Amino acid sequence: MSKSENAKSLEERAAAVPTELHERFAQWIYEQTGVRPDTKSVQLACIFRMEFQASDDNQKALAAKKAAAEAKRKKQAAEKKARLEAQLAKLQAELAKETAPVEPAEKPAAKKATAPKPADKPATPTRRTRKAPAAKATEKAPTQPRAARTRKATAPAKATESK
Repeated sequence: MSKSENAKSLEERAAAVPTELHERFAQWIYEQTGVRPDTKSVQLACIFRMEFQASDDNQKALAAKKAAAEAKRKKQAAEKKARLEAQLAKLQAELAKETAPVEPAEKPAAKKATAPKPADKPATPTRRTRKAPAAKATEKAPTQPRAARTRKATAPAKATESK
């Protein structure tokens, strides 16, 4: 359909009388908002809303709005990246200061070369275990009956001398 045919169709549709639906919609708008709209305006809005959304002018406006939002998003992302990089550089500088070796005011005299010390093992807790019993001899010693155990007598008490 050409643009001139579409315009003619729109003019014919606009000339129509508002329907009962348009009147109820206008009343509903008034009840919800307190603003009394013109019934003909409500009719035109209802009829032409879809045509307006599909129009070239509206599509261009939507594309411009989308491009502006994308540009804003990219700008904000670049600003955030710059802030984070600056913060990272600051933290790295602080870390470099903290880990830099402290140089003494006077350097000590050169030490004599000594043999390198063996590396100390890290102190790790060890678990003590019993050693395994020695291997038993293959030949058994002759067994003799065991002597009966007896209690030893207690040592006599020391006599105390009085002078």
